[in-house]
Amino acid sequence: MKLLLLLSVGLGLTWTLEDFHPEQVVGSWHTLNLASTDPSVIEEGGPYLCFMTDIALLDNGNLNVTYFHREDGKCVKKFYIAEKTGIPGHYTFEYQGKNDLTFVDVTKDFTIMDLENQSGRVITVMTELHGRSLSAGEFGYEDYYIHTCSRGISPESIVELSLSRRCDTN
Repeated sequence: MKLLLLLSVGLGLTWTLEDFHPEQVVGSWHTLNLASTDPSVIEEGGPYLCFMTDIALLDNGNLNVTYFHREDGKCVKKFYIAEKTGIPGHYTFEYQGKNDLTFVDVTKDFTIMDLENQSGRVITVMTELHGRSLSAGEFGYEDYYIHTCSRGISPESIVELSLSRRCDTN
């Protein structure tokens, strides 16, 4: 049964990626939920507690992803360049090691992103739910929850980013 579930998730991921066009993700975003196989990376002060605000498509097909991150108690605006690969919806970038970024689901209201960070021999999986508005999570949360569980992340490791914890308004 578990093999069948993994196969169906894998086929679903492949299906989604075939329909991916980078223009779909361009524009403003709000980070709504984060989850990780290592919850410490998304806790206060963790390197992946970030608030994505914008994605821009560069002329070469790479993505410029803008986000806010807390450093020394202050919100700092940063960006990374997600380099395209030969797989639609799949990008790589360097941050705390090598990261593989996959857009799992993209709609007009929300996107689900999957990140695998490899630092040395350690692989950490993160999943992210972003919305075009702060209320978009109600549309994408069920799909996000299913994807997060399929990646082996417990529901207790999902962090909902309420307005009081936001770091993207500076």
